[in-house]
Amino acid sequence: MRTLQAENRQTGWSLMVPTTWSRIRLARDRQEQVAALIGRAFATVSRDQGAGLRREMERELLTLADQAHDRGAVEFYLLSDVMRGLPLAASCVVTVLPESLPANVDPEILARVLVQGPEAEPRTVSIDGQDVPALKVSQVQYFPAEKPGEPQPRATVSGLDVYAPFPDRSQILLLSFRTPVDVVADPMLFLFEAIAGSLRWREEVRDGVR
Repeated sequence: MRTLQAENRQTGWSLMVPTTWSRIRLARDRQEQVAALIGRAFATVSRDQGAGLRREMERELLTLADQAHDRGAVEFYLLSDVMRGLPLAASCVVTVLPESLPANVDPEILARVLVQGPEAEPRTVSIDGQDVPALKVSQVQYFPAEKPGEPQPRATVSGLDVYAPFPDRSQILLLSFRTPVDVVADPMLFLFEAIAGSLRWREEVRDGVR
């Protein structure tokens, strides 16, 4: 992915994710990308057997992609494990924040400043040999009840927010990782840190030639 840096230069980035993860570029063709992702996820499930879940998952993922785009995100990575009944086992939303982090300030101090509630825990993540501020987060999320009057289902959503300053420190690349599967929250945290740690910057010409 890339963002404009100068009139004919751009700062781009890349992330290494496991082959079981998929990426949706949010700027355009979200519906087509979600449909292709669903096709891959259900490749080993018969259409008759998984038709209902397929339609429900496609609607859910498209809604999540549209919401992420509306909030300014540019990429949406996700791990889907249909065979284990986990349509959305983990995700990462990538957003460019048009603000900067102060230079020459300890990343641990910056992380503590970023804490906005008791559900966030300050920490740091190493990216290309440099520590950047991050927040370990955990919050209860409620879902619509299946029938009126029934209690709302809830799940503990855990994750990691990583604030990576651009090389010129003019902007921040925010990596927001989440998993609604509480029993794998700790192992997922290690995976989230590893994916964030794979972030690499690159300079590109405006027409996309690297």
